[in-house]
Amino acid sequence: MILLAGFFAAQAALAVTSDALPSSLPPQPSVLPPTAQSAPVSVSFPSSAVAGVDDLLTAEVWLTQNRFEDARRLLLALEKAPSTAAARANQVQFLLGLLDMHDAAYDSAIHRFRRILVSQPDMVRVRLEMGRAYFQAGRYADAEHQFMYARAGNLPKPVRVNIDRYLSQIRQRKAFTWGFSLAMAPDTNLNAGPAIDAVTLYGLPFQLSKDAKANGGVGMVLDTNAEWAPRLTQRLKWRIGGQLHRTQYGATGFDDMSVSGYSGPHLTLRRWDINLLGNIARRWYGDRSYSLSYGSSMDATYYLTARLGVGASGSLSQIDYDKNPGQSGLGRNVSLFSFYTPTTSSYLRGAVSLGHQDARDAAFAFNSWQYGLSYVREFSGGITLGLAPAFTLMDYDAPLSGFGKTRHDRQYTAQVSLLDRRLAFRGMTPRVAYTYTRNDSDIALYTFNRHRFEIGFTKTF
Repeated sequence: MILLAGFFAAQAALAVTSDALPSSLPPQPSVLPPTAQSAPVSVSFPSSAVAGVDDLLTAEVWLTQNRFEDARRLLLALEKAPSTAAARANQVQFLLGLLDMHDAAYDSAIHRFRRILVSQPDMVRVRLEMGRAYFQAGRYADAEHQFMYARAGNLPKPVRVNIDRYLSQIRQRKAFTWGFSLAMAPDTNLNAGPAIDAVTLYGLPFQLSKDAKANGGVGMVLDTNAEWAPRLTQRLKWRIGGQLHRTQYGATGFDDMSVSGYSGPHLTLRRWDINLLGNIARRWYGDRSYSLSYGSSMDATYYLTARLGVGASGSLSQIDYDKNPGQSGLGRNVSLFSFYTPTTSSYLRGAVSLGHQDARDAAFAFNSWQYGLSYVREFSGGITLGLAPAFTLMDYDAPLSGFGKTRHDRQYTAQVSLLDRRLAFRGMTPRVAYTYTRNDSDIALYTFNRHRFEIGFTKTF
């Protein structure tokens, strides 16, 4: 068994007592031998292979003697002649990653640590170092991801305390975030149309046009977002952000695009994150103006622990429809949510929301309930699995003219997604997703089934 312990002050620094830490900044460990009194975190890659282990031990000994360049030359030679034992190869990458950290070569260190986590996503010590590399590089959202996973490991209390301090600093420092995904999207029902050919209005049968019925097709889907949050004080930031969504089909009449923006203060307390935002969004459908919405929202998250958080949010938003003013009205929504990191390679989030949408015509006003879960798990071999089921109830206020019925919908949605972390390039990772949607309504025109696939790339980590 090859141990990744006992050689680096990075481990000792992660276990330092709170008295040794400045209040404004987590410790910045370096690749130096720990003192005899230090109690580093032991991490090992189990293996039965012993071939060539003396060279590896030599490199480790040189590291304890501050012979960093000699150790790097030997480790690079071992890297060029990789062992068939994954544990030994991973240890070479880990030691080279720590040397990269010592040289402030954070991108190289991140690359090496990621290679290890692709094959062994439960290696807590590697996640700690990868989180530290992201932190040092100023990539705070990525650092938060790694530290939250590491926090689920079986760690000594001083290490948990230090991780919590990193996470607290990340919440305060995170100033710029962005996301991007591009995918080809085959869709069996891109307009959420019914399978029926005719409807009865005012007691008379009417044939549905081709565009009104379910239409299948293949489109391209683009999603991107960015946020800048400059710090005003140690605890207060101002968020400015926006999102763009575009679905482009061969049949232009089904193209869908929305652009939104928001701005407002973000307050970070010891266990609280609080946001108060103003929001505006514009949507186009079939390349024509469809709706405009604007309003405000507030949310608060309370961190019970670094692994477990709960929160609530509320919003008020006026939505105006260009083609059908009778649908326009004020929307109100409240939500409760929780998130948890059950293991060092998985994440769980759940939410329930209650809303009411007003409308000038009561037939378009409705109450809604929504329940949703999201589960993400990283597996050995580089595959990340995502599961996201949801259930939505919508009960309308009055009968819909022409049908003589008040509409009641029950919608079931489930998404399965797969990421391949082995192929990550500049944060972009291949992604495949399948989403199934079924909407049951007591008005047949609104009952439909939909199967949608997405094959593309997304920013991850």
